Amino acid sequence: AVVSTQSTGDCENYAAILNPVLNRELRRTGGRVLITIGDQDIDFSPSFTIFLSTRDPSVEFPPDICSRVTFVNFTVTRNSLQSQCANRVLKSERPDVDQKRSDLLKLQGEFAVRLRHLEKALLTSLNEAKGSILEDEKVIGTLETLKSEAAEIKKKVEETDVVMEEVENVTKIYRPLSVQCSGIFFAMETLNQIHYLYQYSLQFFLEMFEVVVTQNNNLNGVTGTTERLKIITNDLFTKAYNSIGRGMFDEDRLILANVLSQIYLKSSGTLNLDAEFNFI
Repeated sequence: AVVSTQSTGDCENYAAILNPVLNRELRRTGGRVLITIGDQDIDFSPSFTIFLSTRDPSVEFPPDICSRVTFVNFTVTRNSLQSQCANRVLKSERPDVDQKRSDLLKLQGEFAVRLRHLEKALLTSLNEAKGSILEDEKVIGTLETLKSEAAEIKKKVEETDVVMEEVENVTKIYRPLSVQCSGIFFAMETLNQIHYLYQYSLQFFLEMFEVVVTQNNNLNGVTGTTERLKIITNDLFTKAYNSIGRGMFDEDRLILANVLSQIYLKSSGTLNLDAEFNFI
């Protein structure tokens, strides 16, 4: 019987034998749920799940595949990487704020779950009501409970929104750094256009960023937020150049230095150098 969760890699070349599974071509016979795989009838379990994955971020699937599966895109985007780097530096530099934000997000999730449970209880009461709904004490009691708890949850949500706004104001301080991190990584991804050997993983960049944030001796004794952020930013670009340039030809390191300089100057926002960059 097909009862387990299966994972299949490189799904852009998946076997046609999987079509009955993707199409959920099931039939019931004598209390059994069957699916035909090849020339065999196999018992199908309702708990069965199949995951199809690919390592090619540029692959495009035909419409017939898109209509039969649910897509989850794990490709790294600029926004997702910015959020990841901002969370990491916030956890290191301001663990109190990071903990407060985590608690608030958890609390807001609990509020949403509680509201869904109340709505479900109300629907259950309505389905079980006999006669006039307005005369059913169970329904009326559920409505009163829903009303009072919803008002209480709304009040708590408003309170958490105020605190969350304060947390976001602190997070904004580190946003320029997260933008720079995103710029550096995606610049690294384009270096293979210079030479096919210049290929770097996200893990390589994150490890480099982790060293700069958590194992930086230049931060010892520095307490000011602005000063620490400046040190982290400068050391990140230095670390990036040294780590990436170590595996590049000498003539290509100038290109790397130029790209990193553009990212640094653009993110600072003090000068408009678009004309100069376009000329280069």
